Amino acid sequence: MAGRDPEHKLLREALAAITGPRGVGKTALLTWAEREIKTLKADFVRLADLSDSDDVSKFLRQMADIPGFDRKQVSDRECQLIQEAQDWQYDQSPIEDFEGILRSRLRFRPLLLLMDEVMHYDAEVLGKTLHHSQVLIDEGWPLAVVLAGIPTLDPHLDKVDAKFVYRTKDIYINRLDSAATRAALSKPFTDRGVAVAEDALELMASWTDGYPHFTQVVGQEVWDAKEKTSCAEIDVALVQSVEQEVWRQRLDIYGSIHGRLRSSILLEQARKVVAVIEAAPEPLTPEQVSACMAEGTDLDAQGARDTYNQLLHAGLLWTAGDGKIYATLPSFFDYFKEK
Repeated sequence: MAGRDPEHKLLREALAAITGPRGVGKTALLTWAEREIKTLKADFVRLADLSDSDDVSKFLRQMADIPGFDRKQVSDRECQLIQEAQDWQYDQSPIEDFEGILRSRLRFRPLLLLMDEVMHYDAEVLGKTLHHSQVLIDEGWPLAVVLAGIPTLDPHLDKVDAKFVYRTKDIYINRLDSAATRAALSKPFTDRGVAVAEDALELMASWTDGYPHFTQVVGQEVWDAKEKTSCAEIDVALVQSVEQEVWRQRLDIYGSIHGRLRSSILLEQARKVVAVIEAAPEPLTPEQVSACMAEGTDLDAQGARDTYNQLLHAGLLWTAGDGKIYATLPSFFDYFKEK
């Protein structure tokens, strides 16, 4: 949670959408939100998938498991919906039942609904879920919704015509700054009484690019090495002993992204985008990147935009909420050029 105080403030206050590249810490923020909501004596439901009818049924069963439920406080119709959703044989639960079940749940406790990996949800089901949620929010029920996904979350929301959803803030999670990176690496050690030498911490931080997933990789490898040697302090020699394994894991991630691009028609477009971003004197807009991809091809404006979104989804590009496009990780750009 190093460096995430501004996001914490927004999550305490807002109906929000969280976007960022894979591994940048979106799911960790949702886990933090679960703990935070417990301190407020409210309720939460976390949803990881909503792509087919079976997912809908599981979700409605989860929603119908209401803490402190008292059938005397709900209508007969709501009671029937809850009973049907709780029935394990009832595997064709329609998403239209969601509003009635949710309304019943909100009679007992405030609710935070955490929706993770939203870009994979079925568009029709997602649209109905958001619509029903917004109806209840507009009516004043104690409900907040947080959506999390990679930067293609916004195009996915466009597909479900989610303009009716009042979103207080989009939270774009980027890489950690230098101080937060060092805090994220050192705190797990110092909290357990293990000292970390300053030069060792500097070396660990230099392998992360401020990318939260890489801080986890580096920290875990160094911790495992410490456990094997039973040393009392993390020094440079110990950190150097895990360098090969750290870079192997980094290259595995880069290789998987490159492999997805190589196995599709996107590779040539990706090459063009890498070249134009590196040549540009300042960050480009999505429109400029799309125009670059369309140049010299038969792509129309929509085709170029779709290709741009696919490169976002693959993790080659990153948008930080300022209307500009960046390399997700400069080190990945270097890897991509070498390949």
